[in-house]
Amino acid sequence: MNELIAPFLSLSMVCLMWLNFCQFLKKHQVISSEVSRKCIHIGTGVIYVLVWRIFPQFNWYSRIAVGLVPLLISFQFTLIGLGFIDDPKTVNSMSRSGSPRELLLGPLSYGIIISTLPMIYWFSPIPVITIGILCFGDGFAAIFGLKYGVKRIPYNREKTLIGSLAFLVCSFIGTFILLTLLQDRLLIPSIVLVPSLFWVCLISTFIESLPLRDWDNITVSLCSVATLTLLGY
Repeated sequence: MNELIAPFLSLSMVCLMWLNFCQFLKKHQVISSEVSRKCIHIGTGVIYVLVWRIFPQFNWYSRIAVGLVPLLISFQFTLIGLGFIDDPKTVNSMSRSGSPRELLLGPLSYGIIISTLPMIYWFSPIPVITIGILCFGDGFAAIFGLKYGVKRIPYNREKTLIGSLAFLVCSFIGTFILLTLLQDRLLIPSIVLVPSLFWVCLISTFIESLPLRDWDNITVSLCSVATLTLLGY
C-alpha cells in the first residue's frame, strides 16, 4: 500500500494545479467562463489518464487509489453545489450561470464517471477511450460550436453542426494519441484499435447531439462502454 501514496499525492496535486490554473485565467479574464469550464474538462481528464502510468499496474489497489482522486474532488463539488461550502472561484470557473447548483450536474457526473471507469476496467481500452471521448469530443465541440457555430442541428437547436464535427474529429484524434501513449500498458497497439475507435466516436457524436442537456456525460459514457463491450473489449 505504501507504494501507492506517492502516486496518489502526485495525481491529486497535478489535477488541483490544473484546476487552479484555469481558475486563475478565468479570474483575470484571460478566458471566458465557458472556455474555462471546457479547459478544466479537457485538461483534467487528459492529465488524469496519463498519470495512471506512475501507479503500479498489477497492484489491485491502484485502481482504487486512482479513482479516489476525482471522487474526492466530486465530493467537494457536491458540498459546494448544496451550499455547505462557499467557493465562488470554483463556481464562476465551472458554471454557465454562476449558480452553485450547476456543479451537481455536468461537473459532478463527469467526476463520478472518470473515477468509476478505471476502478472497473483498470488499464483496459474502455476507460481510456471513454474518458478520451468525453475530454476531447465534448470539450472541443463546445469551444468550436461557441466560436464558429452558425448552422444548428435540426433536432437540437442548442447544438451546431460544426460542434458535432469537432466532437467527431477531436475525440478520434485526441483519444488515438492517448491510446498511443499508453499502448505499452494496454498491451494493444493503438493502430489495431483504430476501426473500433472510429465507430465509437461516430456513435458517441450522434448521442452527444441529442437534446439531453446536462446528461450528455452520462449518455456518451454509457454509449462508449456498451459499444466497446459489444466489440469484445
